[in-house]
Amino acid sequence: MAKYTWVKQVTNIKETIEAHHNPIKEWHQDPKGYFLIKVNHKKKLIEAGYVTGKHVISKMVTGKNAMDLYHTVIREKLVSRMEHAAYLGKEFYKAELALRYGKKYVQEAPLNFKDKTVVSLKVKS
Repeated sequence: MAKYTWVKQVTNIKETIEAHHNPIKEWHQDPKGYFLIKVNHKKKLIEAGYVTGKHVISKMVTGKNAMDLYHTVIREKLVSRMEHAAYLGKEFYKAELALRYGKKYVQEAPLNFKDKTVVSLKVKS
């Protein structure tokens, strides 16, 4: 097993930057394409369809957790913009939580944990 050396951190903050985002001014389509993400509760999978710039779903990336999905998308060079990769990480994690807790997933919408309904996780034989 690898041994790690922990280094004591030194604080020397010279600037504090307040985070903000303007979704209208700062949105740029990734020239590589985009993804349509859904949760398949029956198969217990997250499915991400890779859509080309001509709006053709040409690849399907599937997995059970966000980390596997976003590493695969990056390794396969399906994104070219950092904000697109960050967005996918956020959406893949939401999809992972929806899959884990039996919740409905809608891309670009917040997860609703207040709703008492749970998507059926039973698989018919």
